[in-house]
Amino acid sequence: MTSWENPSPFIFDGPVPPDKLIGRHQECETLRRWVRAGRFTALVAPRRFGKTSLIGKLAAEAERADRIPTVVVDLYDVASITDLVIRLERAWAEHTPHRLRSRLAETLAGAQVGVNVAGSGFTMRLAERPDTDPLPALHTLLDLPAKVAAKNSRVLVVLDEFQSLVHVDGAEAIIRSHAQHQRETASYLFCGSEPGMISAAFDDQARPFYGQVQTFRLGRLDPAELAKAITAGMALSKRDVTAVLPDLVAASEGHPQRAMLLAHLLFSQLKPGGIATAESLRSALDAALDRVDPEARSVLSGLDFGSRKTLRAIAEYATPISARAGRTLDLPKTTAADAANRLLRLGIVEREEGSRRWKLVDPLLARWLRERYATRSL
Repeated sequence: MTSWENPSPFIFDGPVPPDKLIGRHQECETLRRWVRAGRFTALVAPRRFGKTSLIGKLAAEAERADRIPTVVVDLYDVASITDLVIRLERAWAEHTPHRLRSRLAETLAGAQVGVNVAGSGFTMRLAERPDTDPLPALHTLLDLPAKVAAKNSRVLVVLDEFQSLVHVDGAEAIIRSHAQHQRETASYLFCGSEPGMISAAFDDQARPFYGQVQTFRLGRLDPAELAKAITAGMALSKRDVTAVLPDLVAASEGHPQRAMLLAHLLFSQLKPGGIATAESLRSALDAALDRVDPEARSVLSGLDFGSRKTLRAIAEYATPISARAGRTLDLPKTTAADAANRLLRLGIVEREEGSRRWKLVDPLLARWLRERYATRSL
């Protein structure tokens, strides 16, 4: 196994630094162009597809090349207007560059709503006056792009996990009421991980941002880019994976986090100077399935029985309405079709573009299902 003195170069357990991000150059450049044009953009991706890492790279490139600062607001599980104010205040405090901080401080001090540049002002005001109305502070924070943007430049505001706002009454409408007047000073990137919820935010005529946002879907990694990055990472410690590289890349199906996890586990099977074999790859795959076992069981337990059977059908037969799966799993086509659409909205499965084939977003969950609950020979 890998020693502490020789750690794996493959980052699988968190966001990747901008200079380590694999194969997202074109995506980053496209988003930068949209940011410069003042677009409202929805960045949609399944979980663990590198959305946060891409945002980090976009922020670094926008600052370096365009002098556009990026304020990233984490909205995951935001609970109320008050909670939204606290998230916004902390985001501006954390991400505002030094050149704009004096302007930010002056704007917040002049508003006299309890918000400060340290990102703790509104929390302190609530401690002193729990009945404080959060709306004045919210309007002040949402006005900041127009107040602090440098001349001939703009601010990029990233609202991550934007779909969480569906639970905060009126929040989307308030944000839109400010954003729509900031085309010259701000660009907005709305990010989400649950396709059904993020799509509803922009495709439902009853929602405030209907028809206002251009969608950018983050896809899987290019196999050639992935193979190049894995080869380079292994070569740093004189490990040779040439013989199993095609199978390793194929097993990952271009899923960014799963690819790095598999590369890490294969790395751990080899000593410096070692050469990967089919046996070492099989050991890495087994280790990966053991690692995802609790997560896989949790996913299944959160689904109704029909959806669980449909997930198994897709994992084995690449379609929810396979005749053989229907007989073996007692899965009527109507039940399978309805369940497949639910799984699609949840971001657990996807349809392959240009074909009738379905697949699980997570290749390790698919492999886990095929190996644990196979209904045909592997």
